[in-house]
Amino acid sequence: MILFVLLSGLMVAVGIALLAWPLLHKPMQDNSTSRFAPWPSVALAGVAVIAAVAGIYPFASNWHWQEAENAAANSVASADPMVDRLEDRLRATPGDVDGWLMLGQTYAARHRYYRAADAYERALHLTDGASVEAMLGLGESLALTDQSALAGQAGQLLEKAVTLAPQNPRALWWGGAAAFQRNDLALARERWQRFLASNPPPDIAQILAVKIAEIDQQLGPAAKSAAPDNKGGADARVRVRVDVANGITGGEGALFVLARHPGEPGPPLAVKRLPLGSWPIEVELGPQDAMMPGRALSAGDVVQVVARISRGGTATPTSGDSYGEVRYHVGRDGLVALRINKKVQ
Repeated sequence: MILFVLLSGLMVAVGIALLAWPLLHKPMQDNSTSRFAPWPSVALAGVAVIAAVAGIYPFASNWHWQEAENAAANSVASADPMVDRLEDRLRATPGDVDGWLMLGQTYAARHRYYRAADAYERALHLTDGASVEAMLGLGESLALTDQSALAGQAGQLLEKAVTLAPQNPRALWWGGAAAFQRNDLALARERWQRFLASNPPPDIAQILAVKIAEIDQQLGPAAKSAAPDNKGGADARVRVRVDVANGITGGEGALFVLARHPGEPGPPLAVKRLPLGSWPIEVELGPQDAMMPGRALSAGDVVQVVARISRGGTATPTSGDSYGEVRYHVGRDGLVALRINKKVQ
Protein backbone atom coordinates (compact mmCIF):
# COMPACT_ATOMS: atom_id res chain seq x y z
CA MET A 1 0.00 0.00 0.00
CA ILE A 2 2.92 2.40 0.73
CA LEU A 3 4.28 1.66 -2.74
CA PHE A 4 0.85 2.45 -4.22
CA VAL A 5 0.72 5.82 -2.43
CA LEU A 6 4.26 6.70 -3.56
CA LEU A 7 3.48 5.80 -7.17
CA SER A 8 0.27 7.82 -6.98
CA GLY A 9 2.19 10.83 -5.67
CA LEU A 10 4.75 10.43 -8.44
CA MET A 11 1.99 10.34 -11.06
CA VAL A 12 0.45 13.53 -9.62
CA ALA A 13 3.85 15.24 -9.72
CA VAL A 14 4.40 14.20 -13.34
CA GLY A 15 0.93 15.48 -14.24
CA ILE A 16 1.66 18.87 -12.65
CA ALA A 17 5.02 19.07 -14.43
CA LEU A 18 3.42 18.41 -17.81
CA LEU A 19 0.86 21.15 -17.18
CA ALA A 20 3.46 23.58 -15.88
CA TRP A 21 5.95 23.10 -18.71
CA PRO A 22 4.16 25.18 -21.34
CA LEU A 23 3.33 27.86 -18.79
CA LEU A 24 6.95 28.24 -17.72
CA HIS A 25 8.16 28.46 -21.31
CA LYS A 26 5.51 30.93 -22.44
CA PRO A 27 7.14 34.34 -23.20
CA MET A 28 6.34 37.00 -20.60
CA GLN A 29 4.57 40.14 -21.83
CA ASP A 30 6.52 43.34 -21.37
CA ASN A 31 3.65 45.04 -19.59
CA SER A 32 3.11 42.08 -17.19
CA THR A 33 2.22 43.26 -13.73
CA SER A 34 2.39 39.84 -12.08
CA ARG A 35 3.77 40.04 -8.55
CA PHE A 36 4.95 36.42 -8.60
CA ALA A 37 7.66 34.75 -10.63
CA PRO A 38 6.47 31.74 -12.67
CA TRP A 39 8.60 29.07 -10.93
CA PRO A 40 7.63 29.87 -7.32
CA SER A 41 3.97 30.11 -8.33
CA VAL A 42 3.99 26.75 -10.09
CA ALA A 43 5.87 25.09 -7.24
CA LEU A 44 3.42 26.46 -4.69
CA ALA A 45 0.46 25.22 -6.76
CA GLY A 46 2.03 21.78 -7.16
CA VAL A 47 2.60 21.39 -3.42
CA ALA A 48 -0.98 22.50 -2.74
CA VAL A 49 -2.43 19.98 -5.21
CA ILE A 50 -0.36 17.07 -3.88
CA ALA A 51 -1.31 17.95 -0.26
CA ALA A 52 -4.98 18.17 -1.19
CA VAL A 53 -4.94 14.83 -3.00
CA ALA A 54 -3.09 13.13 -0.11
CA GLY A 55 -5.58 14.53 2.39
CA ILE A 56 -8.76 13.78 0.46
CA TYR A 57 -7.97 10.38 -1.10
CA PRO A 58 -8.13 8.27 2.10
CA PHE A 59 -11.65 9.58 2.74
CA ALA A 60 -12.93 9.60 -0.84
CA SER A 61 -11.62 6.16 -1.83
CA ASN A 62 -13.38 2.87 -1.02
CA TRP A 63 -10.18 1.24 0.24
CA HIS A 64 -10.45 0.14 3.89
CA TRP A 65 -7.25 1.70 5.15
CA GLN A 66 -7.52 0.63 8.77
CA GLU A 67 -8.45 -2.95 7.83
CA ALA A 68 -5.49 -3.11 5.46
CA GLU A 69 -3.15 -1.95 8.22
CA ASN A 70 -4.60 -4.50 10.62
CA ALA A 71 -4.31 -7.29 8.03
CA ALA A 72 -0.70 -6.38 7.38
CA ALA A 73 0.03 -6.38 11.11
CA ASN A 74 -1.71 -9.73 11.54
CA SER A 75 0.18 -11.30 8.66
CA VAL A 76 3.43 -10.34 10.32
CA ALA A 77 2.22 -11.67 13.67
CA SER A 78 0.84 -14.89 12.19
CA ALA A 79 4.20 -16.60 11.82
CA ASP A 80 3.82 -20.02 13.39
CA PRO A 81 6.98 -21.27 15.12
CA MET A 82 5.61 -24.83 15.34
CA VAL A 83 5.02 -24.99 11.58
CA ASP A 84 8.43 -23.46 10.94
CA ARG A 85 10.14 -26.06 13.12
CA LEU A 86 8.27 -28.91 11.45
CA GLU A 87 9.13 -27.65 7.98
CA ASP A 88 12.80 -27.23 8.95
CA ARG A 89 12.80 -30.77 10.34
CA LEU A 90 11.27 -32.19 7.16
CA ARG A 91 13.72 -30.34 4.94
CA ALA A 92 16.47 -32.13 6.84
CA THR A 93 14.68 -35.52 6.94
CA PRO A 94 12.21 -35.64 3.99
CA GLY A 95 11.52 -39.34 4.54
CA ASP A 96 9.98 -38.81 8.00
CA VAL A 97 6.42 -40.14 7.58
CA ASP A 98 5.34 -39.18 11.11
CA GLY A 99 6.66 -35.68 10.52
CA TRP A 100 4.56 -35.25 7.36
CA LEU A 101 1.49 -36.59 9.16
CA MET A 102 2.07 -34.15 12.02
CA LEU A 103 2.52 -31.28 9.56
CA GLY A 104 -0.74 -32.24 7.84
CA GLN A 105 -2.57 -32.28 11.19
CA THR A 106 -1.07 -28.91 12.11
CA TYR A 107 -2.12 -27.30 8.84
CA ALA A 108 -5.61 -28.85 9.06
CA ALA A 109 -6.05 -27.51 12.61
CA ARG A 110 -5.29 -24.05 11.21
CA HIS A 111 -7.79 -24.55 8.32
CA ARG A 112 -4.99 -24.45 5.74
CA TYR A 113 -6.37 -27.42 3.87
CA TYR A 114 -4.37 -27.06 0.65
CA ARG A 115 -1.13 -27.22 2.63
CA ALA A 116 -2.51 -30.07 4.72
CA ALA A 117 -3.35 -32.01 1.56
CA ASP A 118 0.22 -31.58 0.29
CA ALA A 119 1.66 -32.91 3.56
CA TYR A 120 -0.70 -35.90 3.72
CA GLU A 121 -0.05 -36.71 0.08
CA ARG A 122 3.67 -36.80 0.79
CA ALA A 123 3.10 -39.18 3.74
CA LEU A 124 0.88 -41.40 1.58
CA HIS A 125 3.53 -41.54 -1.12
CA LEU A 126 6.23 -42.48 1.40
CA THR A 127 4.09 -45.40 2.65
CA ASP A 128 3.30 -46.62 -0.87
CA GLY A 129 -0.36 -45.75 -0.37
CA ALA A 130 -0.76 -47.93 2.73
CA SER A 131 -1.21 -45.38 5.54
CA VAL A 132 -4.85 -45.16 6.63
CA GLU A 133 -4.13 -41.96 8.55
CA ALA A 134 -2.63 -40.34 5.45
CA MET A 135 -5.61 -41.51 3.34
CA LEU A 136 -8.07 -40.06 5.81
CA GLY A 137 -6.13 -36.82 6.17
CA LEU A 138 -5.81 -36.33 2.43
CA GLY A 139 -9.45 -37.25 1.82
CA GLU A 140 -10.62 -34.89 4.57
CA SER A 141 -8.49 -32.00 3.32
CA LEU A 142 -9.69 -32.40 -0.25
CA ALA A 143 -13.33 -32.66 0.88
CA LEU A 144 -13.08 -29.62 3.15
CA THR A 145 -11.56 -27.65 0.29
CA ASP A 146 -14.23 -28.75 -2.20
CA GLN A 147 -17.18 -30.91 -1.12
CA SER A 148 -17.64 -32.18 -4.68
CA ALA A 149 -14.30 -33.98 -4.26
CA LEU A 150 -16.22 -36.64 -2.31
CA ALA A 151 -17.42 -37.87 -5.70
CA GLY A 152 -13.83 -38.05 -6.96
CA GLN A 153 -10.38 -38.57 -5.46
CA ALA A 154 -11.43 -37.78 -1.88
CA GLY A 155 -14.26 -40.32 -2.04
CA GLN A 156 -11.93 -43.01 -3.42
CA LEU A 157 -9.41 -42.41 -0.63
CA LEU A 158 -12.09 -42.52 2.07
CA GLU A 159 -13.62 -45.72 0.65
CA LYS A 160 -10.23 -47.39 0.77
CA ALA A 161 -9.74 -46.19 4.34
CA VAL A 162 -13.07 -47.74 5.42
CA THR A 163 -12.09 -51.01 3.76
CA LEU A 164 -8.73 -51.12 5.55
CA ALA A 165 -10.07 -49.89 8.90
CA PRO A 166 -13.78 -50.77 9.09
CA GLN A 167 -14.06 -49.85 12.79
CA ASN A 168 -12.15 -46.56 12.61
CA PRO A 169 -14.65 -43.86 13.73
CA ARG A 170 -13.06 -41.23 11.52
CA ALA A 171 -13.23 -43.54 8.51
CA LEU A 172 -16.86 -44.40 9.27
CA TRP A 173 -17.81 -40.71 9.56
CA TRP A 174 -16.22 -39.74 6.25
CA GLY A 175 -17.13 -43.03 4.57
CA GLY A 176 -20.76 -42.34 5.43
CA ALA A 177 -20.44 -38.81 4.05
CA ALA A 178 -18.97 -40.14 0.80
CA ALA A 179 -21.77 -42.72 0.47
CA PHE A 180 -24.38 -40.04 1.20
CA GLN A 181 -22.83 -37.76 -1.43
CA ARG A 182 -23.24 -40.40 -4.13
CA ASN A 183 -26.79 -41.13 -2.88
CA ASP A 184 -26.00 -44.60 -1.50
CA LEU A 185 -28.28 -43.93 1.46
CA ALA A 186 -28.42 -47.44 2.89
CA LEU A 187 -24.61 -47.64 3.07
CA ALA A 188 -24.38 -44.14 4.57
CA ARG A 189 -26.92 -45.13 7.22
CA GLU A 190 -25.08 -48.35 8.09
CA ARG A 191 -21.72 -46.58 8.42
CA TRP A 192 -23.11 -43.74 10.51
CA GLN A 193 -24.86 -46.21 12.80
CA ARG A 194 -21.52 -47.91 13.41
CA PHE A 195 -19.94 -44.51 13.99
CA LEU A 196 -22.56 -43.74 16.65
CA ALA A 197 -21.51 -46.92 18.47
CA SER A 198 -18.15 -45.24 19.18
CA ASN A 199 -19.96 -42.73 21.45
CA PRO A 200 -19.05 -39.48 19.63
CA PRO A 201 -19.63 -36.03 21.18
CA PRO A 202 -23.34 -35.33 21.82
CA ASP A 203 -23.60 -32.55 19.20
CA ILE A 204 -22.16 -34.81 16.50
CA ALA A 205 -24.38 -37.70 17.60
CA GLN A 206 -27.46 -35.48 17.45
CA ILE A 207 -26.65 -34.32 13.91
CA LEU A 208 -26.18 -37.89 12.73
CA ALA A 209 -29.35 -39.01 14.45
CA VAL A 210 -31.29 -36.49 12.41
CA LYS A 211 -29.48 -37.44 9.19
CA ILE A 212 -30.33 -41.09 9.78
CA ALA A 213 -33.97 -40.17 10.46
CA GLU A 214 -34.02 -38.26 7.15
CA ILE A 215 -32.57 -41.29 5.37
CA ASP A 216 -35.23 -43.50 6.96
CA GLN A 217 -37.92 -41.22 5.58
CA GLN A 218 -36.44 -41.48 2.09
CA LEU A 219 -35.85 -45.23 2.21
CA GLY A 220 -39.24 -46.04 3.77
CA PRO A 221 -39.80 -49.79 4.27
CA ALA A 222 -36.24 -50.56 3.21
CA ALA A 223 -34.91 -48.72 6.27
CA LYS A 224 -37.39 -50.44 8.57
CA SER A 225 -36.43 -53.88 7.33
CA ALA A 226 -32.82 -53.08 8.18
CA ALA A 227 -33.68 -51.87 11.69
CA PRO A 228 -32.30 -53.88 14.60
CA ASP A 229 -34.47 -56.55 16.15
CA ASN A 230 -35.92 -55.79 19.55
CA LYS A 231 -37.06 -58.39 22.03
CA GLY A 232 -39.76 -56.10 23.33
CA GLY A 233 -41.79 -56.64 20.17
CA ALA A 234 -44.89 -54.53 19.71
CA ASP A 235 -44.62 -53.28 23.32
CA ALA A 236 -41.22 -51.65 22.63
CA ARG A 237 -42.68 -48.41 21.37
CA VAL A 238 -43.49 -44.90 22.48
CA ARG A 239 -46.71 -43.14 21.54
CA VAL A 240 -47.22 -39.45 22.22
CA ARG A 241 -49.81 -36.87 21.25
CA VAL A 242 -47.88 -33.67 20.64
CA ASP A 243 -49.63 -30.33 21.07
CA VAL A 244 -48.44 -26.74 21.50
CA ALA A 245 -49.16 -24.15 24.17
CA ASN A 246 -50.84 -20.85 23.39
CA GLY A 247 -48.51 -18.43 21.65
CA ILE A 248 -46.43 -21.14 19.96
CA THR A 249 -47.16 -21.39 16.27
CA GLY A 250 -46.01 -23.61 13.43
CA GLY A 251 -44.47 -21.95 10.38
CA GLU A 252 -41.15 -22.89 8.83
CA GLY A 253 -38.91 -25.57 10.30
CA ALA A 254 -39.28 -29.16 11.47
CA LEU A 255 -40.53 -31.19 14.43
CA PHE A 256 -38.06 -33.53 16.14
CA VAL A 257 -39.39 -36.21 18.48
CA LEU A 258 -36.84 -38.37 20.31
CA ALA A 259 -36.57 -40.77 23.23
CA ARG A 260 -33.52 -41.26 25.41
CA HIS A 261 -32.61 -42.59 28.83
CA PRO A 262 -32.82 -39.61 31.25
CA GLY A 263 -29.44 -37.96 31.74
CA GLU A 264 -27.68 -40.27 29.27
CA PRO A 265 -25.29 -38.55 26.84
CA GLY A 266 -24.81 -39.59 23.24
CA PRO A 267 -27.39 -40.39 20.57
CA PRO A 268 -31.02 -41.00 21.52
CA LEU A 269 -32.59 -44.44 21.46
CA ALA A 270 -35.01 -43.38 18.73
CA VAL A 271 -35.78 -40.21 16.80
CA LYS A 272 -38.09 -38.92 14.09
CA ARG A 273 -37.96 -35.74 12.04
CA LEU A 274 -41.35 -34.57 10.81
CA PRO A 275 -42.59 -31.56 8.85
CA LEU A 276 -44.57 -28.97 10.76
CA GLY A 277 -48.32 -29.13 10.23
CA SER A 278 -51.54 -28.88 12.17
CA TRP A 279 -51.75 -29.65 15.89
CA PRO A 280 -52.10 -31.96 17.71
CA ILE A 281 -50.11 -34.75 16.02
CA GLU A 282 -49.66 -38.35 17.12
CA VAL A 283 -46.14 -39.74 16.86
CA GLU A 284 -44.95 -43.30 17.41
CA LEU A 285 -41.32 -44.27 18.01
CA GLY A 286 -40.29 -47.90 17.70
CA PRO A 287 -37.40 -50.21 16.76
CA GLN A 288 -37.43 -48.86 13.18
CA ASP A 289 -36.45 -45.44 14.55
CA ALA A 290 -33.36 -46.70 16.41
CA MET A 291 -30.06 -44.94 15.80
CA MET A 292 -27.66 -47.84 16.16
CA PRO A 293 -27.71 -51.65 16.19
CA GLY A 294 -28.32 -53.29 19.55
CA ARG A 295 -29.44 -50.05 21.17
CA ALA A 296 -33.15 -49.46 20.84
CA LEU A 297 -36.30 -49.07 22.87
CA SER A 298 -37.13 -52.05 25.09
CA ALA A 299 -40.18 -52.91 27.14
CA GLY A 300 -39.59 -51.87 30.72
CA ASP A 301 -37.41 -48.84 29.85
CA VAL A 302 -38.19 -45.50 31.46
CA VAL A 303 -37.31 -42.85 28.90
CA GLN A 304 -37.52 -39.12 28.44
CA VAL A 305 -39.46 -38.14 25.32
CA VAL A 306 -38.68 -34.70 23.87
CA ALA A 307 -40.58 -32.89 21.11
CA ARG A 308 -38.83 -29.82 19.71
CA ILE A 309 -39.86 -27.34 17.03
CA SER A 310 -36.67 -26.35 15.20
CA ARG A 311 -37.22 -23.09 13.32
CA GLY A 312 -34.11 -23.63 11.25
CA GLY A 313 -34.69 -27.36 10.77
CA THR A 314 -31.35 -28.10 12.44
CA ALA A 315 -30.46 -31.15 14.50
CA THR A 316 -29.06 -29.30 17.49
CA PRO A 317 -31.26 -27.04 19.64
CA THR A 318 -30.82 -23.33 18.98
CA SER A 319 -32.03 -20.26 20.84
CA GLY A 320 -35.68 -19.59 20.11
CA ASP A 321 -36.68 -23.21 19.47
CA SER A 322 -39.74 -24.46 21.35
CA TYR A 323 -39.85 -27.82 23.14
CA GLY A 324 -41.67 -30.01 25.63
CA GLU A 325 -40.80 -33.27 27.41
CA VAL A 326 -42.44 -36.09 29.31
CA ARG A 327 -41.32 -39.33 31.04
CA TYR A 328 -42.58 -42.52 29.46
CA HIS A 329 -42.68 -46.15 30.68
CA VAL A 330 -42.11 -48.29 27.59
CA GLY A 331 -44.46 -51.27 27.47
CA ARG A 332 -46.77 -49.87 30.14
CA ASP A 333 -47.91 -46.41 29.03
CA GLY A 334 -50.17 -45.98 26.06
CA LEU A 335 -50.81 -42.69 24.24
CA VAL A 336 -49.36 -39.90 26.41
CA ALA A 337 -49.88 -36.15 25.99
CA LEU A 338 -46.74 -34.12 25.34
CA ARG A 339 -47.13 -30.35 25.33
CA ILE A 340 -44.57 -28.02 23.75
CA ASN A 341 -44.48 -25.11 26.20
CA LYS A 342 -40.82 -24.10 26.74
CA LYS A 343 -38.23 -22.06 24.88
CA VAL A 344 -34.58 -22.91 24.29
CA GLN A 345 -32.53 -20.11 25.83
